[in-house]
Amino acid sequence: MTSLILTVAVLAIIALVGTPIIRRMVGAGPLVCTRCDGTGDVNENWPDPSEPTGWHRVTGVCPKCKGKGRVRAR
Repeated sequence: MTSLILTVAVLAIIALVGTPIIRRMVGAGPLVCTRCDGTGDVNENWPDPSEPTGWHRVTGVCPKCKGKGRVRAR
């Protein structure tokens, strides 16, 4: 009985530690942000009639990845 509990515990530890490592190896880990192309900074400017100035402007830290350059896979 004790060996069964020990075996289950070891398998659970392997699964908890091994799963994130394997996911990163196959490309299922963090992905490069598509809004800033991985730089973490944005400089966007396009026409937007709903804005008071008539232009949508975003500069500085990327709001999608918060400046990290990577986003988590869903």
